[in-house]
Amino acid sequence: MGTATAAPEARPKLTDLVSPETLTALQEQLAALTGVSVVVRDADGERITSDAAANPFCRLVARAGTGNGDCLAGLTERLAASGGDGVAEGRCRGGLVHLSAPILANSRVLGSVVLGDRPSAPIGERELLRLAGEHGLNESELRQAAGDLPVWTARQRQTARRFLRLTADTLSRLCSQEEELRARVEELWVISSVAGMVAEMRDLQAILDTTARRVAEVMRVHACSIRLLDAATGELRIRAVHNLSTEYLNKGPIIARENPIDAAALAGQTVYVADMPGDPRTRYPDEARQEGLASSLVTGMIYRGKPLGVICVYTNRPYRFSSFEATILRAIAAQAAVAIANSRLFAEAQEAQADARQLRYAGEIQRRMIPAQPPAHPHLEFGCVYCPSLDLGGDFYDLIELPDGNLGLAICDVVGHGVPASLLMASIRGALRAYSHSIYDLDEIVEQVSRALSRDSRTNEFASLFYGVFSADGRRLTYCNAGHEPPLLLREGRVELLEVCGPVIGVMPGERFDKAILHLRPEDRLLLYTDGAVEALDFNDRAYGRGRLQKAFVDYSGLPTHLIARQIHWDVKRYMGLSGQTDDITLVAARIK
Repeated sequence: MGTATAAPEARPKLTDLVSPETLTALQEQLAALTGVSVVVRDADGERITSDAAANPFCRLVARAGTGNGDCLAGLTERLAASGGDGVAEGRCRGGLVHLSAPILANSRVLGSVVLGDRPSAPIGERELLRLAGEHGLNESELRQAAGDLPVWTARQRQTARRFLRLTADTLSRLCSQEEELRARVEELWVISSVAGMVAEMRDLQAILDTTARRVAEVMRVHACSIRLLDAATGELRIRAVHNLSTEYLNKGPIIARENPIDAAALAGQTVYVADMPGDPRTRYPDEARQEGLASSLVTGMIYRGKPLGVICVYTNRPYRFSSFEATILRAIAAQAAVAIANSRLFAEAQEAQADARQLRYAGEIQRRMIPAQPPAHPHLEFGCVYCPSLDLGGDFYDLIELPDGNLGLAICDVVGHGVPASLLMASIRGALRAYSHSIYDLDEIVEQVSRALSRDSRTNEFASLFYGVFSADGRRLTYCNAGHEPPLLLREGRVELLEVCGPVIGVMPGERFDKAILHLRPEDRLLLYTDGAVEALDFNDRAYGRGRLQKAFVDYSGLPTHLIARQIHWDVKRYMGLSGQTDDITLVAARIK
């Protein structure tokens, strides 16, 4: 595989390998840890970043315009005279100590991190007068700034050396890694050229034909073939070729388990065959000789541990493939495997999308079964929340206007989720509405609904149901609770649970149910709910529970009725947090006027 000779490329600078923002961030962290000035310089000693935590004394000298040269003049000498830990030490500006450590990439100096501007002893009066005279500074201001400089103890300096070395080593590793990454760019373009060609393709044959052709082009080989594995028969069937004759392709079947070369490739190896006609592993040596094939390289196309086929490249003269070429072929095979798997999944995905659209449509139709607004009633107010965990839910509530001003209230929770639960939900709702208009007694209504459900469903399909009827004046609720969560009655600040009157519906066709009567007073409040509320889990798998539900009911009872259920729902959602909703949640709040 030949390569073109490229023009020499300029060696990257420090800022080419590490962004100034990253350098500034590391510099500020180091300054915060040591409490002294820090600056990053390039290989020529020029500043890349501004001083972090520079002290007033240094800023005063620097403003004079003649003090900056002190650091620059001694930088090279200090780096050359670094200690055993790689950290150099030098002095400038009245004896202020600097520490510097080199930033390296593959033994090449890219720059340095300079830390310091602290004296090891107080600056003497003579030195202050010298600095003031040389730089034209006010003696009083310079003396005050020098007096504010804390003395750098030996222990502090040793700690600073360790932090400085750690920072310089971190930057050196970043630079070396970046250079290594750049060295891989030329390799990656070969892989990406193939990946880019097939990434957007959905037609399997187009993917295979394009891959075979591009592999031969980028690897500069004589020919390429792609065979896909028939999982049922174990045969590797030819699906795409480049520059191979029809006679060679029709040489005979290749069964993976009978061919050690292909078997090894499907197991994850890359197999090199130096002499195809003379190698005992070659299945059809005479045909290879007649085709003019000399050497080959074979690797498997494997997707998530599942072998899909093999890709093979051929030369027409003896050739030793390099490890780089083997890596290229493996990478292309991996990309091709992904493309093949995606193309096979694409049709399934299209079918799944069509199914999902149908589910969304079904969910929209199902939501129409839920009352958009509660009916207006002179003595009752309602607030409702219906929140399925999937497009289709198994919960429902209903408000049924009955003769003589009576009002039916139902809430139901079907076992399970998704389509089966939604179909049962629709069946129960339809039966309940039909029987509630033709039968007077609530217990008989629930019995008939249960009988219909048990007749049309399996033994593991059932539901809990609460159905009650308010009198026209809103002062009486006759109800039947068939295995449902007990509704809450809030009266004068106290919460009571309404009793359960029977088992769940749909289990036994002859099951009997009892009814109960609740006498209501003005400002009584009721809360009906499904178990999705009380069984909602937080991140630690702890249930929301009835206790929290009762407290939330009390806390929000002073709100307008249409907001009570909504606020309780938000309280449950806050409790779940990131754990997510796993069951349908339905809430119905009622107030007696």
